Amino acid sequence: MITYISDDDVLRHLNIKECIGELKTAFESYGAGESNSSARDRIFLPGHVLNTMPAYYSKRNLAGLKTYIAGKNGIRFIVLIFNVNNPEDVFVFDANMLGRIRTGALTAMVTSLIVKKNGINFTLIGSGFQAETQYQAMASIYNIKRGYVYSKNFDHARAFAERFGLEPVNDLKCLRDSDVITSITNSDTPIFNYDMLPEHFHVNLAGSNMPGRREADHSVINNADIIIVEHMEQALRESSEIIESKNKNMVELKDFIKNNGSYNRTVFKSMGIGLEDLAAGYLVLKYMKLL
Repeated sequence: MITYISDDDVLRHLNIKECIGELKTAFESYGAGESNSSARDRIFLPGHVLNTMPAYYSKRNLAGLKTYIAGKNGIRFIVLIFNVNNPEDVFVFDANMLGRIRTGALTAMVTSLIVKKNGINFTLIGSGFQAETQYQAMASIYNIKRGYVYSKNFDHARAFAERFGLEPVNDLKCLRDSDVITSITNSDTPIFNYDMLPEHFHVNLAGSNMPGRREADHSVINNADIIIVEHMEQALRESSEIIESKNKNMVELKDFIKNNGSYNRTVFKSMGIGLEDLAAGYLVLKYMKLL
């Protein structure tokens, strides 16, 4: 039986804080060698790109993939999940909201492994459609003592800030006051550099998975104590920041969770892998009583 899961279903049944915990469980399973996730595969079409991201989540007995087509006519995301115990059960997600929620939950999960404070000063760079869940996820696990939002378009930053009770800023001096910085933009040129950061920082770079785009200057990456990525092959294929880095202190998230140390300057470069979609999809299916 094929069951369709709409964006409305996802919004009703996927709690962002619970998604943070499920993503940690999924990466623990991945690190134990039980689950698996492949690098994104891209097929280039005239004016479009077809993307596929397969994965297996052993703890929940799920296998499947995220696939999406993007180009001049727009973008459409789908997640396909098989119940391994009963392959006749197939679930097809309209995955715009699923992707937004799991992307926000992922950066919050990684941040929680590193920043142990109850309260943080937080800067969000970017105010587009992905920024909302970045803030919501972080606010679900931290007391945001001071929250800033920056956009190249100050009116966009101000509108976003009014919705979430943040402080809109038209420059990035606030980075000096920030424990955690999340950038989620499609910028082609670096938005900030190492000299703009405080002595201790955690940076999430979540806005780009295409070579040629850069949110952080190479000095941020090169001066980090450690750089965390979801999938090394994918990072070295898709991220200009990682491809151009001279810093060899780089680790996959599944291994960082197993051997988490203490660091003063950390960077997480997030590009998305299919395992994250299976983890988020599992929670929706569980609460819809479909598993």
